[in-house]
Amino acid sequence: MQQSRRPQLLASCHSGDYPKHTMKILILRLSSLGDIVLTQPIAAWLRAEYPGAQIDYVVKEQFVELVTLMGCELNPIVYSKSIRAHIALFRARYDIVIDLHGKLSTYLLKIASRGKRSVCYHKARSQRKRIVRGDRSLYIKSTTDLYKTALLQISSRVSLQAPRLYPLSHVEEPVLPDAAKRIAIFPGATHNTKRYPLKYFKELIKESPKDFQYIILGSTSEADMCRSLVLDYRTINLCAMLSFAQLLTLLQGCDWVISSDSGPMHMAAALQRPQIAIFGATHPRLGFAPQNTKAHILCANLDCQPCSLHGSDKCPQGHHRCMLSIKPESILKILSDNSN
Repeated sequence: MQQSRRPQLLASCHSGDYPKHTMKILILRLSSLGDIVLTQPIAAWLRAEYPGAQIDYVVKEQFVELVTLMGCELNPIVYSKSIRAHIALFRARYDIVIDLHGKLSTYLLKIASRGKRSVCYHKARSQRKRIVRGDRSLYIKSTTDLYKTALLQISSRVSLQAPRLYPLSHVEEPVLPDAAKRIAIFPGATHNTKRYPLKYFKELIKESPKDFQYIILGSTSEADMCRSLVLDYRTINLCAMLSFAQLLTLLQGCDWVISSDSGPMHMAAALQRPQIAIFGATHPRLGFAPQNTKAHILCANLDCQPCSLHGSDKCPQGHHRCMLSIKPESILKILSDNSN
């Protein structure tokens, strides 16, 4: 997500750094932002079940800092395709290896690590395909529940909490003007059909009370769309200017967070912030709903929803009504409610 500075990478721990009797656990989830956030309950359960264990987490470099904010005393290891990295995992001699990605890359890592016990989660591919094809009788509660299937191969008693992230106590924060309501907007998403129209965001900002403040956030690739939303003094663009630690601290101080079905949606949920989650090409029934009692989910529930599992470049039917039918007025009504 947003990282202007390169996070300090933690060195992977070798077996010589721990007593020989220490349980060693390896978690594999390389990306992406939201999926990594949703693995936090798995890490939390492992930490509670094996309090003295060394728990390593293989992840892509850009998400190392995020893993350190899960509050589970995890040791991030930067993912590498190199033979040397795979040999290092082999030499670590893990007791348990948990694959929460289920891709060829993590399969190779799992084989290389040769854990005494190796498990992989059930992706529910066929069930999700049936949902995309229009089967409205099916519903996946959450992706975290799917991750839980890996733990059930280790223990018959597994109880998980909702994902949580923990802001650091001492973080340099951007200095922002006072406002009656501070609202974070993440306009981006990996695919176009998951993005709320920029013209609607602009209408929302224009029609909002003068004492509302909008913080525009996103990744480097979303810089142009974020810049386009800076309309007046009420909009502040912090796109790609914050580390994950800074971003969590900022969101913790926001009254609302608005996003599509994306990684930032799950970050806001993990902080239990009041949020508005807008669904377009995807649908909460696929297991993507924010696990947050303070979340307002906006979804048109059209017959053609969901049209894909992760979104696409353009609407298959050419109308994009799943997003266009959710008017800015409905968002402003929620934001104006002082109950939160």
